[in-house]
Amino acid sequence: MLSLASGNMNSNAHIFSGIVGWITQLIIDKTVHKRYIITQLLQTLKVHPLFQKVMVVGLVLSHPTVCNALAKYANVGIYSIDLDFIHTNAEKVLTASNISYLKSAQPCGTLFQVDCDTGAVSSMFTEFYVDHEEPLEVLDKFKAHGQWCLGELLEGHEYLALFPVAPLSPIDFAE
Repeated sequence: MLSLASGNMNSNAHIFSGIVGWITQLIIDKTVHKRYIITQLLQTLKVHPLFQKVMVVGLVLSHPTVCNALAKYANVGIYSIDLDFIHTNAEKVLTASNISYLKSAQPCGTLFQVDCDTGAVSSMFTEFYVDHEEPLEVLDKFKAHGQWCLGELLEGHEYLALFPVAPLSPIDFAE
């Protein structure tokens, strides 16, 4: 696990099986929002030795801004997330995870439940009941611009996003 903390931020990144990287906690203080800190942090992780062989990045978080930043990490737009990739790989990735709450949480939404009518598309019932006021305000902005495909954020749920990424080759300055 790679953990970073400062006065304005707290984050954790996990690697398992050498090919999947999870962002499990990414909290940025409101006083430093809209400064692209999340995007910069994730782009820095991309070249970190622990992430160089990662082929899938994922998150289970409630904030649309973090989902957007992870989409940038994977070089896709938040509006064009490959939902088939999530549907096809979520069970395998979650089962293999070394993070206990990811193994036990149930995937929810139309990608995973045939008769789902909640408006959720890809989420996990993590039973983390947190204040969703700010994430829901941000979600409304993404929706207003037609830039959201993960569905509604339900109480006790967090979004599940998985992205395929090309592993980075280490840079050899000796050549």
